[in-house]
Amino acid sequence: MQTKRSFALILVLLTLLLTFGAASAQTETAFNGAWPYSVPPTGHYNMYATNSLALGIYEQVMFPGLAIYHWADGTYEGLLADKFGYDADNNYVVTLKSGLKWADGTPFTAQDVVTTFNTWYLLGRQVWKSISKVEAVDDVTVKFTVTAPSSLLERLILTERIRPTSVYGTFADRAAPLIASGATTGDATFDALVSELTDFRPDKPQSIGPYVLDPASVSDTSITLVKNPGGLDADTVKFDKVVVWNGETEVVTPLVANADVWYATHGFPPATEKSFVDAGIDIVRGPGYSGPAIYVNYTVHPLDKVEVRQAIAYVINREQNGFVSLGDSGVAVDDMSGMSDALDASWLSSDVMGKLNHYDNDPDKATALLTGIGFTKDADGHWLDDAGKPLAFELKFPAEFADWSAAAENAIEQLNAFGFQITGSAVTFQQQAQDVYDGNFQMAIRNWGTSSPFPGESYLQPYNVYNGQGVLAGEGKGGGMHFDVNVTYSGGTLNVYDAAIKSEQGLDVDAQKAIVDQLALSFNELLPAIPLWERHGNNPLNRKFLSAPAADDPIYINPWGTASDGFIPYLILTGKISPAAAS
Repeated sequence: MQTKRSFALILVLLTLLLTFGAASAQTETAFNGAWPYSVPPTGHYNMYATNSLALGIYEQVMFPGLAIYHWADGTYEGLLADKFGYDADNNYVVTLKSGLKWADGTPFTAQDVVTTFNTWYLLGRQVWKSISKVEAVDDVTVKFTVTAPSSLLERLILTERIRPTSVYGTFADRAAPLIASGATTGDATFDALVSELTDFRPDKPQSIGPYVLDPASVSDTSITLVKNPGGLDADTVKFDKVVVWNGETEVVTPLVANADVWYATHGFPPATEKSFVDAGIDIVRGPGYSGPAIYVNYTVHPLDKVEVRQAIAYVINREQNGFVSLGDSGVAVDDMSGMSDALDASWLSSDVMGKLNHYDNDPDKATALLTGIGFTKDADGHWLDDAGKPLAFELKFPAEFADWSAAAENAIEQLNAFGFQITGSAVTFQQQAQDVYDGNFQMAIRNWGTSSPFPGESYLQPYNVYNGQGVLAGEGKGGGMHFDVNVTYSGGTLNVYDAAIKSEQGLDVDAQKAIVDQLALSFNELLPAIPLWERHGNNPLNRKFLSAPAADDPIYINPWGTASDGFIPYLILTGKISPAAAS
């Protein structure tokens, strides 16, 4: 009898332990997202250098900005900043939230903001075109000395993600005298410090957000971000950790289908999207203010001829290209102005809007353009240039981007049916971008536009990022697409790079709009890149596991694909997205 009672007691205890263990396991909640990243030794912790172990939109929950911009009403909401604005001398002053700590226990102070911006000076951050100095007035107050007032300046300051002095302070300190002297590329001391910065490899991750990357969790499969108790909104977030699964669309698709990933931003093909919907997964279609475009290398004849680029625009049916690539989320570009159609009405004059060529699908106009410059067709229906050489080119596209790959393949099919001879080349997404930065391409798919409410940022994509600069220092080594930024168009002559910068300077919006008119019309006529469609999100959000705002919430007007303004990191930081069971 005693044995039976003992055995029964053991069973009860085991049951209680298992129940308690299960309950304990259930109390730890995770947000399960996805983003492609590079693992060590390629991936590293220097966020100022290429191949950093960056996690896209999830960077914001580790390195928040001072504030976030709400696209729906044009206002800023403080994140690391408590107050911000211009002082009586028209300098910009930010008051920080106090009591925050970095993941290593170091207090968050104004010096971290100084470190961030001084270090970015070395890499040519645009904010330095409008300021001459960043200084810590006290532990929680930062002053930006403004030399060229700009409506963009506030955004450049407030949305910059802040980095720690404990890691980058030595670079910022050594940059300070270079800033004071105006040193730039070509100065030996400046160039040496830039090289030292980009070669620097911190030994561990940092964070001032509610989560910090756990180095022990890094694998080819996933990364886990664990709580940083002293970070911003650590007491507000509703998840104990954030799991970021690694991979592009092909890898992430089954993870979404199996409910391992609850939210993803990848470009899922229409058939995949339908399978998600059939499984009860919601699709969030926020605007992206950007999309794929065909870029050409201007050292390759005859792609340097405007008539050839215009002919390509007429040949490709952009509605078809967008739909086969991304279904309802591949919205054909209409205005062909170089920025999102959604921005045109608020920035362009009615006169310029009326002059824009929409390049509606019209093979006859394409034919007239090519024959007008002496091109002919051979007996097989292939186009030959004015020297009798076939219009045969290679089009590079990122192999892992399902939507861009589909766009490339469809564009190739349409162009070849017209008489071009285009060969597709699928390249890993990291290498494909580098090839464009280096000028190692004939034709390529890269993005037009960018997620900024200021048009100049969109024009700096073709005129800067893909024209020899790259995104970070050292990326653009081969001149990019080799486009001459001094152009001639129906409005006269224009340095489009300088104009893009100037369009964001000053506080006179009417003057800025006049410059944007020039940029839009010259882009439309010259087509330095050929936009295809704007990518609206078709982002699966599994409401069986996540409680999130309804689809009509204005937060979804924010771009889905950026860390600074993205709606998902904002919802995580503010606790407005939570485990479904907690709703």
